Amino acid sequence: MQEMTDSANIIEVNNLKKAYGNNVVLKDVSFTVKKSEKVVLIGPSGGGKSTLLRCLNRLEGDYSGEVRFENEDLMNAGKEKLYQLRQKMGMVFQQFNLFPHKTVLENITFAPIKLKLASSEAAKQQAEQLLEQVGLAEKAAAYPQSLSGGQQQRVAIARALAMNPEVMLFDEPTSALDPEMVGDVLTVMEQLAANGMTMIIVTHEMAFAQNVADKVLFMDQGQIADSGSAEHIFKSTTNPRTKEFLSKVM
Repeated sequence: MQEMTDSANIIEVNNLKKAYGNNVVLKDVSFTVKKSEKVVLIGPSGGGKSTLLRCLNRLEGDYSGEVRFENEDLMNAGKEKLYQLRQKMGMVFQQFNLFPHKTVLENITFAPIKLKLASSEAAKQQAEQLLEQVGLAEKAAAYPQSLSGGQQQRVAIARALAMNPEVMLFDEPTSALDPEMVGDVLTVMEQLAANGMTMIIVTHEMAFAQNVADKVLFMDQGQIADSGSAEHIFKSTTNPRTKEFLSKVM
């Protein structure tokens, strides 16, 4: 496959629809994400943001429409191809999902070693570098239960980065944290953004969204009700629903 340029779309979503029975949660959603772009999804709870994020790496199946990653249609990708594509998309959830019986270092090295993407020594070296990057170098031998929620989430980010993803997906990564722990996680994400990582982020942290987003998608009732630059959405949108939402959360 030809190497993508910075101006190429790494993700394309076309007319995406998703329903659970009679409950339609995504309605004809379309947007694109360019390489190195930071796209932030905002909007009220229940608007479809997390479902959309999970469709991007087909954790949610049975949708109609099209999700393309690096020009591959995920819905029609075979099992092996889908597996390969998912390895290029790191995902960080609201909950940390760390292995409680493994140390921090073991949590980070587990997947690269198991999938034979790196030798034990190379995986360990990378994990140590990632822990340094997320500010937890001294916690390599610790177990998750000894860490704060914010520290566990930073380990989860390091674990996702250990797969050397092309894209990072964040599903409200600070929503389960005590307020004083939020800042350290957002700082790590801001550093990733500054270093050029392609990121798609569901968040209720509006100041963070304004700071890092190249594009903001405002989702309401399963649709993209408004979209544009952070400057447009937060400062000059004329969409009444967007303005109503922001008046309540800022």
